[in-house]
Amino acid sequence: MSYQVIARKWRPQTFEEVTGQEHITRTLRNAIEHGRLHHAYLFSGARGVGKTTTARLLAKSLNCHKTDGPNVHPCSVNDPDPCTSCREISESRSLDVLEFDAASNTQVDKIREIILENINIAPARDRYKIFIIDEVHMLSNSSFNALLKTLEEPPPNVVFVMATTELHKVPDTIASRCQEFEFRTIAVQKIFERLKLIAEAERIDVSDGALKEIARSGEGSMRDAQSNFDQVISFSGEKIAVSDVEAALGLAGAETSMKVLTAIAERRPKDALDVVADLVSRGQDLRVFCRDMLGVFRDILVFKVGGEELAESAALGPEAVKEYAGKFSESDLIRFFNSLAETESKLREAMQSRYVLEIGLVKLIELRRLAPIESVIEKLAALESGRPFAGPLSAAASVGQEKKTLNPDAKSAAFTVANEPSEPDFDQQFSPNASPRPEPKFEAIDLNLIGSLPVKLPPIASEELEHVDDAALDSLFEERLARLGEALEPIPNASDLAADLVGDVSINGSINGQAGEPESEKSMDLSRFFPPDITAETESPEIPTLPPDPTHEDLTAYVNAHPTAKRVMKIFRAEIVNVSHNPPKK
Repeated sequence: MSYQVIARKWRPQTFEEVTGQEHITRTLRNAIEHGRLHHAYLFSGARGVGKTTTARLLAKSLNCHKTDGPNVHPCSVNDPDPCTSCREISESRSLDVLEFDAASNTQVDKIREIILENINIAPARDRYKIFIIDEVHMLSNSSFNALLKTLEEPPPNVVFVMATTELHKVPDTIASRCQEFEFRTIAVQKIFERLKLIAEAERIDVSDGALKEIARSGEGSMRDAQSNFDQVISFSGEKIAVSDVEAALGLAGAETSMKVLTAIAERRPKDALDVVADLVSRGQDLRVFCRDMLGVFRDILVFKVGGEELAESAALGPEAVKEYAGKFSESDLIRFFNSLAETESKLREAMQSRYVLEIGLVKLIELRRLAPIESVIEKLAALESGRPFAGPLSAAASVGQEKKTLNPDAKSAAFTVANEPSEPDFDQQFSPNASPRPEPKFEAIDLNLIGSLPVKLPPIASEELEHVDDAALDSLFEERLARLGEALEPIPNASDLAADLVGDVSINGSINGQAGEPESEKSMDLSRFFPPDITAETESPEIPTLPPDPTHEDLTAYVNAHPTAKRVMKIFRAEIVNVSHNPPKK
């Protein structure tokens, strides 16, 4: 006897054997048992989910000779003594069950010849004359119109069963005259259980992992999965492993998918390009790989949103899905899916599919640089208001801190110095995974260090300085502090630090030594505290007298000759850029 493929050999023979369509088989069985049969049925759904099989089971139940009426448990071809009607229907050679393909008989003449001219002829042997029309959406408009009246009021012993994969192409006038049943795609777990049953019955040594890959390759179609199982059996040896399934069906495999996910998570485009090179070298279909990656992104997103129970059939397994779910946000996964779906559609017409896939994977890596628009707006609002931004975009790079330890024997101690924060680039500022900038902390400085400084700061009396309020400068300064995440906090021992830097300054400018120092060190030369050109100047030029209405030249000469101005300019190494006169109010 010639070999019979698994999809035909293991076609369901009873309603109980139909996998994944329990809502339909239960309805049909109840209708048969209670005598509530309809004269026309319309089955719709994806390929390989059991539409034609269920139509044949319905025909067998209506015409089974084991009972006086319709039988909800029709005969199986594996029974020792099946009835003649059930056996002939299973073998598609029954005279009273006419099954034809609408794609090959679209003309109205064929419909007249097959249906309209035979519909009034009584069944040759069985109870019902049944017309099974497969791919009914392929009929022409004239053929549909010819069927309308007959479909609405057929003879009492005639039943129509129509099947289609494209329900939207069936005219509403036809669909409204039928009972509609929508067949669902079959869950991966149910396909796996069916394949495992077949493998045990056929004594095929196959691992559960390999069966799950075969079940997943069917994409919800039992017939496709069984056909793939046949292909893998022909390819493999005595034992079927996951690697055999991947090689026979051209699947990338979980390991390849994880390499791409790791490359995206760690921003390593070279690793992603190496994966594409490996796929090309093995002759893999790049579109199939794209579809596999789309499923992987979907599994991770479902795990993050719905938990483990919704991702049990994930290609990577629960542990791997959980690991990668922690590396990507929901927004990342949605962007990845949409971008890769666009790449997959481009591969259909691409002359160089490798180039398209390489650019598509690198694009996924670059998509991680994007930040949500809400965070960007919040960042801009914080900068505008001058307040620190505490969100995920406040600072991508933390300001590093360096520990510098001086020799304690040289009258010094360890202290912490913060590195000068550089302006972070755009990618660092607006990275959603960037770590926030730490709050600045001011530590007390060991004052033993001050004594080792070669020169101290020159004293300036407070009356020699003038503060001018400038709102624009103050705003820019505060904005800069907010952008850098810094704060104006006092140093804990600031007063002691100032005393050690400039000493105890009296009004007349004399400097006394620090408390606790020897008498020889209390009398200090002022040259240690003032630049030599200031202390060496003993005479001041005569200050010109300003007229009642001075000109700009008069004001400039006055300021340049004023001793206080000269001292300030030399101390700060400054120069006069503008002079103004504010006469006293009368």
